[in-house]
Amino acid sequence: MTHANHIVDTEGSAASDDLDTINGGATGDILILHSTTYTRVVTLKDGTGNLRLAGDFALGDNTDSIMLMYWNSNWNEISRSNN
Repeated sequence: MTHANHIVDTEGSAASDDLDTINGGATGDILILHSTTYTRVVTLKDGTGNLRLAGDFALGDNTDSIMLMYWNSNWNEISRSNN
């Protein structure tokens, strides 16, 4: 099983950006995502691409995080922390 903690940022340092697909993963992999800064908001999009979440989630602060698990070709939300 792989465990990973990643800091994500917007493309080209834009003020906001959507994340709808995460490439790679093997069954049971765990992924934790954080934003690089509160000035650039990355929004994970539920049901788009291979993300299965409890609704869209904006990483709007560098203390926000979301934990995902790879299962059945999708990244499924386990938990989130919206600070």
